Amino acid sequence: METPTKENTLYLPIKQVYFDQIIAGTKKEEYREIKEGITANRYLLKDRNGKYVLNPDVTQPNKEYFIDDYNNGNFPFLPKPYKYLYIAVGYAKERDTALVEVDGYRFIPNMIRADLYAFWQIAFHLGKIIEVHRK
Repeated sequence: METPTKENTLYLPIKQVYFDQIIAGTKKEEYREIKEGITANRYLLKDRNGKYVLNPDVTQPNKEYFIDDYNNGNFPFLPKPYKYLYIAVGYAKERDTALVEVDGYRFIPNMIRADLYAFWQIAFHLGKIIEVHRK
């Protein structure tokens, strides 16, 4: 098992009901909306110049892509290579927390407009529960 680090672990606040479902094994994915700015910076891979890295399997060279591009149902950018999610219930100091393995991901388009634009979500596929701390 790779050691969890700041670089390979994503911290996510979560509601108690979803936390309990993840720990019970009934919730297999955790979703987050990708918006230009803060959330895109947290979830998407960037190059040395600070630009989002294109997914070469679904993009064309020398074409500009944007966060809300529908791109025939293919999200044009690559995610950061997170290995773990550190989930925490709310923001209180005393709260339930867990470290969960990430088995993969997928991108989901929502509210597609004119087959040109979409609001995208990333779905992290949840794997093994590494540790759980109850308040």
